[in-house]
Amino acid sequence: MLSIIICHRNESLLQSLKKSIEETIGLPYELIIIDNRNNNYTILSAYNEGVRKSKYDIVCFAHEDILFHTSNWGQKVITHFNEAEVGMIGVIGGMAQSVVPSAWWFNSYFSRSARNLLLRDRNKKDKNLYRYYSNPLSDEGKTEVVILDGLWLCIRKQLFEKISFDEKTFSGFHLYDADISMQVLQYSKSYVVYDILIEHMWDGNITQDFYKDLLRFTHKWNKQLPVRNSKTDSNYFRNYNWHALRNLILEMRSANISKEEIRKVRKQYYPVAKQEFDSLWFRNYFFISDLIGYRYANSLFYRIEKAIGFCKLPDHVKAVYDQAA
Repeated sequence: MLSIIICHRNESLLQSLKKSIEETIGLPYELIIIDNRNNNYTILSAYNEGVRKSKYDIVCFAHEDILFHTSNWGQKVITHFNEAEVGMIGVIGGMAQSVVPSAWWFNSYFSRSARNLLLRDRNKKDKNLYRYYSNPLSDEGKTEVVILDGLWLCIRKQLFEKISFDEKTFSGFHLYDADISMQVLQYSKSYVVYDILIEHMWDGNITQDFYKDLLRFTHKWNKQLPVRNSKTDSNYFRNYNWHALRNLILEMRSANISKEEIRKVRKQYYPVAKQEFDSLWFRNYFFISDLIGYRYANSLFYRIEKAIGFCKLPDHVKAVYDQAA
């Protein structure tokens, strides 16, 4: 049996999700709705409140904007947690986390992310539902990751005797998932699972607050970073640190974060990347980006890297999902 916790803000989404759960879960469950329509909670405080109210051994945290496409998925969750090493499961995440601030999806550049979910194209004219799938290690059933995305997480409740969503460090709706992933990692393992298919109605927008919290997250876990799963090469971070830094700066610029803040980040983490691997290629990237701009430098360098096989893009398969199949 499962405890399902939802931080509620949208009535229409909530009713659709409740219907989806009822029709697909396939076993007894409790639904804990934390009403946040008046913004009385952060997602961290809402989830902590939900944990305190929960009564079952496995606690699932679900965004409102998801739907389930797998019958009897509740029993599949139970089966995964029958393995003692499993502390948390989800459907999308990354296999490594650098000491250089980086989102889990930065790992996609080197095929070190795993995913199994449904999304609609951001182009509203395209009505198709697409399945995004990556299992780069060809694992059967699940892939060990270090960071899971928070759109849907299931955690062994016993772990909450030692962990909790960190309301002191984070004050909004970002990085709670990366932080709880790192907390779980101190005691257990996390996995992306491939037998539970979820549709996520994400709009693709990332705010400035995300990057501010990303810096807080990296500072908090600095002594434990970097981390990687057991199948990721020990030399992985030599190139990844550089990629993480250039991608972070590009995304921060796209989010209209001030040039002064970006300069501080570059000044702090450029020596970290250089110490791990003093790469002429990446140093030239930053030199050229100062001359022609980050966006043009990225385009140029990524095209060359893709042509020579340095990166592994794309790291996922995108295919139209046939709901009738």
